[in-house]
Amino acid sequence: MDTSTTPVQSQENTTSSIPNSIPDSTPITTPDNKLEKISFIILLITIFISPLAFVHTNYAPIDTAKTIVIAFGILISCVIYAISSLKEKKITIPGHPLIITGGLIILSTVISALLSTNVQKSIIGQGFEVSTASFLILMFVASFFISRSVSKHKDRLLLIYGAFITSFLILVIFHIVRLFIDPSFFNFGIFNSASSTLIGKWDDLGIFAGILFIISFFATKLLSFKRNIKILLYILIVLSGFIMLVVNSSLLWIVLSVVFLAYGIFQFLQTPASGTGLMKIISRISTSTLAFLIICVLFAWQGNYISSLFRTAPLIEQTNISLPWQLTLDITTDTIKQKPLFGAGPNRFGSEFLLHKPLVINNTPFWNVEFNTGFAFLPSFFVTHGIVGGILWIIFLVFFFSLGIKSLKHTREGFSHFAMISSFFSASFLWILSCVYNPSHVIIFFTFVMTGIFIAMLSSEMIIKDRTYGIEGNLLSKKLIMPFIIFSIAILVIWVLMYIKKTVAISYFQSGISALNLSQNQGIDKALSDFKTSLAWDKSDIYYQALSEANIIKITALAQELQAKNQKDPKTLDQGLVKKVSSLIEEAISFTRNAISIDPTNYYNYVAEARISEIALSLKVPNAYENAKTAYTNALTFNPYNPSLYLSLARMETSQNKLDEAQKYIGNSLQLKSNYTEAIFLLSQIQVTQGKIKEAIVSTQVATQINPENPLLFFQLGFLYYNDKNYQSAIDSLTKAIELNNQYANARYFLGLSYARLGKNAEATAQFEELIKTNPENQEVADILSNLRSNRTPFSDVQPPIDNKPESRKTLPVKENN
Repeated sequence: MDTSTTPVQSQENTTSSIPNSIPDSTPITTPDNKLEKISFIILLITIFISPLAFVHTNYAPIDTAKTIVIAFGILISCVIYAISSLKEKKITIPGHPLIITGGLIILSTVISALLSTNVQKSIIGQGFEVSTASFLILMFVASFFISRSVSKHKDRLLLIYGAFITSFLILVIFHIVRLFIDPSFFNFGIFNSASSTLIGKWDDLGIFAGILFIISFFATKLLSFKRNIKILLYILIVLSGFIMLVVNSSLLWIVLSVVFLAYGIFQFLQTPASGTGLMKIISRISTSTLAFLIICVLFAWQGNYISSLFRTAPLIEQTNISLPWQLTLDITTDTIKQKPLFGAGPNRFGSEFLLHKPLVINNTPFWNVEFNTGFAFLPSFFVTHGIVGGILWIIFLVFFFSLGIKSLKHTREGFSHFAMISSFFSASFLWILSCVYNPSHVIIFFTFVMTGIFIAMLSSEMIIKDRTYGIEGNLLSKKLIMPFIIFSIAILVIWVLMYIKKTVAISYFQSGISALNLSQNQGIDKALSDFKTSLAWDKSDIYYQALSEANIIKITALAQELQAKNQKDPKTLDQGLVKKVSSLIEEAISFTRNAISIDPTNYYNYVAEARISEIALSLKVPNAYENAKTAYTNALTFNPYNPSLYLSLARMETSQNKLDEAQKYIGNSLQLKSNYTEAIFLLSQIQVTQGKIKEAIVSTQVATQINPENPLLFFQLGFLYYNDKNYQSAIDSLTKAIELNNQYANARYFLGLSYARLGKNAEATAQFEELIKTNPENQEVADILSNLRSNRTPFSDVQPPIDNKPESRKTLPVKENN
């Protein structure tokens, strides 16, 4: 059945790899063609390196290196290609509404960026965000360049596929060693879990495997190979299928099922029927395509069970979090009401999420996660590009798939048929995934690469006609083509320079963050120097924030030194240290003000100003209270549904003994997040300070009776009992809180201390042994456990900043790991 549906039948005894399949390419001998060839080689290297590139540091996203590789690879290739076009005095563009729509998307993106509340962040941002106008336009440029480069040299398709395969095989070796030998192999200090991958997100590895799965399937089906090459292709199919199985994404298998179903329908419609009755239908079905379809459906349905046979469940932990589509729709609706035509601007989904955040998120473990995209890549454009941009993307996909259907009807055979089919279905696979998933930089890049190859084959097969502007065009194009190419080269060069600035600035910033994290503030001066160098290259509010944080560390160290000297000699105040602290505070305030001037819509800039103002307040600096309150209020303007901002205001009011104001802000915080343990902790501390502990206990008891399944209320009750030194009642309430939420770290912490207060050392030790499992990096928990195991009191020999009164601290002693 298969042989009747394949345009080129397999010949195992053939004497050449792909006989009479690959058309002759134009020899590249002229200087102009040599430039064009160099530009293609650079892009080919970019395709190969991009999945493997990473920065050897924990202080930078892995996509930073990938964006740098992709951006410079594309831009340098295009500069050389443009110079080649300048020498030839012509440029060729495919003439089809798909190309026009792509140009309109670019135009819409530029307009949207210029109308954004922060033009610089919308255009290029920090330099590595996937949603910036720069990166999106770069992808269209890459697609255009590949379409021009491959249309007249179809054999280059094999080089691109070869780059895919080689890069993928390196990834396969990397992960097989880590999965089956030791996850610590090849970790380079940053790939700390079995699901850490060079390509980006764990699911992206499966998508890359899916691309190779599709290409290999069509290669074995549509081309004739020597037996050994065909065996290698089958091995590639098995390897890519195995990687997808290990990744275990049902979404990936579903989209693959759609691809094979679509190709199966095409084969069914194109295959002549033979026989009668049921055999007439069966004769038109491709057994190989049907087999692949069944495999994909089976893995989509029972992937968890099947993959468990090949891996241990605890080994692979996926941590990808995306905003559900219903909540994405809510944010889209709210944004379009205010900015209907061109949206919030590229790279501004995150700011719209904060402004229109659905409150239901606040009572989930992801309440403090800031989503910078919606549930999928393409649907997010309705928020960032508005109705105009969203509709243009729909039109683009309609033209793309209509061209695909048209190409399938076009009669071809041999290599051209394989190139057309493999590129179309690979690109379709990636575009469909972009509608339901948020791919990383590399996968988006590959989406446009495969689209460019498909357009190249459409041009090559004359399904769409190319239009040449220049010496072969009309008089107007002859006059305008040279200025247009020169202008394009200038834009590309400026683009390269922008990325150079961003790259240097980011590298210094990463170096500064690394220095800032050295123990005992050893790298503080280097960090400040690096951050200032970053600003010299690129004015970014994030770098000003970093400078402010570095100053806070220096101020804290000097304040501790000042306090220690004052304790030794209370009558004499070191005026030199006081002057240094004042100078650092003023400098930090100026840093935060500069950050605000760069992006007045970024609430982090106001939080940075509030933090330094609070430190100034603790040192009795005039107007510090007003500055801090104003800064927090401004932050709430751009992040109105963040309960932690109200809690910060409550803590500041508490420090000024304005307890009524503090309780009001705590109420605001709990309205936004009813299960906010930190807010309940502070409220209970205020009630103790006010001497209302008995009344608070009674009211909390009533609340637990009304809502007996709320662990937060039992924690509050237990904490109040602990403050009232009623340790047995505290044990009863905190035990109930843990029964309702076994991961309630702070409830277990105070339960252990309550046991210790009653001399029940074994029970106290048991609680802290459980606590250390979920908080292995918490030094205080480790010290308490060590003391309990040595039959000492929990806080024996504690060193600042840890003290023996955790119930009186500003923050909870243990971080809740949801």
